[in-house]
Formats: sequence, structure tokens, C-alpha cells
Amino acid sequence: MNAALTGGTGFLGQALVRLLVRQAGSVRQAGSVRVLVRQPKDDSRILSLGAEPVRGDLTAPGGCDGLVRPGDVVFHAAARVEATGAWAAFRRTTIQGTQRLLERALPCRPVRFVYVSSAAVYSPAAQGAGAGAELAPGPPSYNFYGRAKLEAENLVRAACGQAGCPWTIVRLGFLYGPGNRALLKFFVPLLKRDRLFLIGRGENRLALVYVDDAARAVLLAGTHPAAAGKVYDAASDEPVTQREFVDATADALGLPRTRRWARRPVAYLAGWLADLAARLPGCEPPFSRAMVTLMGADQVIDVSRIRNELGWRPQVGFEEGMRRTRQWYLAGQGRGSAASTRGHRPVVRRRSA
Repeated sequence: MNAALTGGTGFLGQALVRLLVRQAGSVRQAGSVRVLVRQPKDDSRILSLGAEPVRGDLTAPGGCDGLVRPGDVVFHAAARVEATGAWAAFRRTTIQGTQRLLERALPCRPVRFVYVSSAAVYSPAAQGAGAGAELAPGPPSYNFYGRAKLEAENLVRAACGQAGCPWTIVRLGFLYGPGNRALLKFFVPLLKRDRLFLIGRGENRLALVYVDDAARAVLLAGTHPAAAGKVYDAASDEPVTQREFVDATADALGLPRTRRWARRPVAYLAGWLADLAARLPGCEPPFSRAMVTLMGADQVIDVSRIRNELGWRPQVGFEEGMRRTRQWYLAGQGRGSAASTRGHRPVVRRRSA
């Protein structure tokens, strides 16, 4: 299988590149796995994974020329992943970037177009009721990330349908695991300053998915015959609460656990005020209503379709996933803070749900 990938330098993307290269194995030919790369400094990282970097930028006209070739499977994982920012930024990257890729890719006659979406396309109420592909999505208007993902999904369905190209959409739960530098950017400063608040008492469930398990779900979406024209959800069915996740993350980073929490209405009001401030020129608050909803909502995702039709099963449990995250942090990102973690309690087994 020849593959063309966007978002390959990101958290999920790198895990997917490793899987694609491994699957190609000894029969891999030069350029069989190609990755759109925006920054020259990322070329060496993609090459080290065994893939070919193709310089481009989905936010620019012609920015993905040369990426897709006839017979490719296209994996589109690039998007604005931040939970903060103006709607224009999400539209430019997630929606218009998808449109540009479709315009360039579909004339090349790929064998399948796989769009990596998110459970953020569901409303909090739908998630609490057991969201799944059979339910009509509907993120809140202030959830720019979810809204942009849903609009991009609709573009993929329409354009691929018109071109006669098989498509598959995979909606992933909350990603975690080694290599999640965005999580470090958010968690480390807040934990160090004792400014991290749980939303409510932290008893709500989170629909987590370990990064390698997520990559396997996306790969199956691009290779399994039954996946064409389908929408799948992928998340672990292991119950993990917001508090358990935050505590385990603090343990993995060698930082004190937070004991702060905010009532949901208060947290939502603070997020609403932050969203108002974000409209001011040059102002980008560190949180938003979307972040409050993400962490504070009860998340239950129905993954029966991907289990039954594609045979996907999570292979890494939460405790093991956090153990690997801690190893990664101490081995690389956390070298400078290793001394402060000496003697700190290890990631402990969670209580039974």
C-alpha cells in the first residue's frame, strides 16, 4: 500500500507513520509513505521514521502539490488541534486546508480518503448518552474545534462522493500517551504553579484512547474492505474519570496532584469570559468554554461498530499507557526535571470503577 499523509509530524501522525512504514516492511519502495511537511526542521524526523517528506502547507494555495499519487490511500490528520483561538484560525486550517487537499488529491484517483476526526463533533449531552456514529453530531457553537471538524467531515463526504472516491471517517476520543507535547504545554505550567482546577469533583468519565491504539484504528480505516463509506468511533471502554486522568498525568510528570476544583457553572462562566476576551486583538486566553466542556462533560463513546466490523480492540490499558508516558517524559522532555521527581510516588493503579 502506498500512502500520503497530512499531520504526520504531530502526536498521532508520527504514530501512524511508524505503523505505515512497518506495514510496508521489506517490500517498501522509495516514496511509498509520503508525509506533508511544513517546516524544514521536520524533514529529518520524517526521514528517520522511514518516510519521505514532501514540503507543503495546506493553508497556502498549491500547498499540497505532489503529495498524492494515483493509487494512494490518503490519510488526512492535519488540523488546528488547540482548544483556544479564533474561529477564523480553525476555518483556515481545518476546513479550508481540507478543501485544498481534496481539490488536489481527488483528481489523482486515490483508492481511499481517510479523514481523522474527533469525538468533539458530538454535543456534551450526546456523549453522556453514549455517542456514536449513528447519532447526529452537534457540537456547541463555541466549540470551534468540533465545529471545524464536522464541517471538514461534510466536505470529505460530498467531494469524495462526487468524485467516486471511497472515504472513511474515524472519530477519535481524547488522545494520550508518549509524545503528547501539547499536553505538557498545558499541564506542566499549571501544575507547577498550582493553578490546575478540576471541573466539578472530577467524577465524570473521559473517552480516552492511547495514541498507538488510535493509529491502528486509522490504519484499519484505510485498509479494511468493510470500512469504505463508513464513520467509526475509536476510544477505550476502560472507565477513567477526569480526576484519575489528571492525577495519573501529574504522577507521570513527577508533579504534585492538584486538589483544586471549580463548580461547573463557575468554570463555564470563566470560560465564557475567556471567550469574550479572545475577541480582543492579540488576546488569546489559556482556556475556553470548549476546554471546560471537554474536561467536565461525561464522555461515553459507543465503539461497537469499529469492534464488530474492523476487529479493532484497544491493546494498551490506562495504567500501562501512563507508565509509558512517564518513561518518555523522564527520558526526553523531562531530563531537566528528573532530579525533582526522585522519590516521587510512581503512577499507581487506579481504583476499580
